[in-house]
Order: sequence, then structure tokens, then C-alpha cells
Amino acid sequence: MIDIEVPKFNSNDTAYVLVEWLAEDGQQLKEGDPVAVIETSKAADELACEHDGVLQRLVAAPADCGQGDVIAHLFASEADRQEFLAGRNEKPAPGSVDEAAERLPTLTEPARLLAEQHGIEPAALARLGLRVVREADVRRLLSEAPQDGGGRTHTPNRVQRAVAAAVSQSHREIPAAFTAVVVTVDSALATARELSERTGALIGLPELLVAVLGGLPGRFPLCYGTPTTEDTLLLPEAAHVGVTVDVGQGLSAPVVKNAGERTLADISGLLMDYRIKAMREAFQTDDLGGANILLSLNSDEDILLAQPIVFPGQTCAVSLAGVRREAVFAADGTVTPRSVAVVGLAYDHRFVNGSTAVEFLKAVKEALESPAALGVRDEEAGSDAVDR
Repeated sequence: MIDIEVPKFNSNDTAYVLVEWLAEDGQQLKEGDPVAVIETSKAADELACEHDGVLQRLVAAPADCGQGDVIAHLFASEADRQEFLAGRNEKPAPGSVDEAAERLPTLTEPARLLAEQHGIEPAALARLGLRVVREADVRRLLSEAPQDGGGRTHTPNRVQRAVAAAVSQSHREIPAAFTAVVVTVDSALATARELSERTGALIGLPELLVAVLGGLPGRFPLCYGTPTTEDTLLLPEAAHVGVTVDVGQGLSAPVVKNAGERTLADISGLLMDYRIKAMREAFQTDDLGGANILLSLNSDEDILLAQPIVFPGQTCAVSLAGVRREAVFAADGTVTPRSVAVVGLAYDHRFVNGSTAVEFLKAVKEALESPAALGVRDEEAGSDAVDR
């Protein structure tokens, strides 16, 4: 008999919700098969089977659960499962599959926090008639309730509250500085168009900048470090670039892992997948974890400069502002137009000094202004499509 335990999904939550089972009692499962959906405060994740076996669920969905809780067993055969069932003499635990009594609905962590914030009683939630109450259900209840004085209120959604927590922690704990450079991007835009036509992928400045950041941790390891204490930094083995995505549902920063090993077509496909997940609110925990540098995209052409926050657990955050056209006056008085964008770097001044920040930005500028310096990997040949 093998226990199926609830793993640790993230370091922010101590409690999760078993939302639903994806397999039935007595079902023969293979390693990798989905077993259940577990919801944390940030995402809903599928729990996959780690071994082959016959399933016996121990907890009815929905139910609260925590890291290390045993929620099911796997047996080598159906006969072993039947022997286990025949030998059970204990009274079913609250929330078990055998329990038939009525009980209050299970609340996801975001729903619980929102209900507590607004003083919503458990009985009011029970009247919703739902087995699992999610944040959207609490918001609907709030929108239907009369407001004192007739005024309107606004409560940030789960994603925005997570952003608020990260911003507050960053401002409390990280002494950040900021530097920016102006980058001429005509050559980069031309390269992006050519690569888009050749590969069929949608490639623009964000994809190029992710690729550039993927190639710099060897030269600038402090910019990709992970602080372990106030005076100790874990140096990187690769570039894992968090990229901001905001489609109107709140800001998220899914991660392009091992960015330096990916083709531009691969980066483009992954970022598109992340945009779709953001629209569907379908991020998995693994999508959002593991970044060691942030790329904050601010692509509106009216944005001249953007200063990002340095996320806790990182030392640097890069920002890309909107592309704008400007006139350049030559010595002879002639005027030449060019496209420019401001690339900024916010950095934890405890580990990264101004000189390092400037050299880092110069390297980014050089790579974007000189297509030959991009070192773009050719998807078909598996080599550099543009010589370094």
C-alpha cells in the first residue's frame, strides 16, 4: 500500500482545498495520471499519481487539507484494496468518503480571507448551496448585499492581493536603486520581423529581451542571485526569467525557465501560452515559481519610463517601456528618425552596485542594438542563426 500525500505547493500557504477527485475508487492508475485538483491561494493544481496502483480515496471532496495529509491509498491489486476495506473497523473520520452528514461548505483560502475581511457569517455562505465556496462566490454575495450610505466599494481580487503583498514586502525589506538606458531598437525590430516570418512565431521586443536576459547570468551572476540572508546570495546556475502578464485579471509573472537554452520560437510560444492562461485564470503553481530575475513589460507607446519593484527572493528587475519614434540631428543638420525604448533596471543595492547595474544595462543595449550580438538559436539547425 502506498500513501498519496498532499505535497507542498508553495511557501505562502499552510492550508489547501481538495476541490475535486479526478479518479474513482477502484480505478487502476498509472504513474503520471491526474488524481485530484488541489487549490492554493494562488492557483489550482492537478495532483498527479507517482506510482501505478488501484485507488482508494480516504477524503471526500471538497475538503480542507494540508501539506503531508494522506488523502488516498494505492494498492497493488483490487484484491488488496478489498482486503483493506474489509479490515477497516475505525469510525470514518470527518470529511471521509463514508461520511454522509450535512456540513458547512468548504472555503478556498482566498474565499475565507475575503469572507473574514467583510465579516460574512458561515451561515450566509451555507445559504449559497455550494459544496466549495470560491472567491468569486463571496464577491457575488457582497455585490448583492445593500451598502450603507449607498456608496460603492471595491475589494481587490486574489491576484491583485498577491501583488500587493509582494510590493509591500519589497518596499519594507529591499533597498532598491534604479538606472535606465535609451536603446535604439530599429535593428531589433527588423530582426524580430524577419524571424517571425521565417519561424512562424510571433516574435517582438519582449521575446528578444527574454533571450538576451537568458544569456547574461554568466557575466552578471549577482543580477540573477537569490538572497538567502541579508548578507548571503545564492548564485544562479541558469536564467529563469519572470515576465509580467496583465490581461485585465490582475498582474502575474509566469516564468520562462532556462531562458538561455530556449529558441526564440519556444520563448514566443511559451509567452503566448501564459497570456492564454492569464485570461482563463488557469496558471499552475509551477508556472509562477522559480524566477531569479523579473522582466516588467510596459508596452504602451505613451509610457516613457517604468520602474519595477524587485520581488522578494530576487536582486534585479528589468523594465521595458513603450517604443517611440524620435528625430536625431546629425552634425550637418540633417534629421534621421529612429525608434527607441527605455530599458530600466531596479536592483537590490545590498548586493548589486551602480557600476554593475550600468554594465548590465550596457550589455542589454548592445545586444538589442546589434542583431549579430543576439546569438539567436536557430530552431531547425539547433545552432546560432546570427553569429555572435
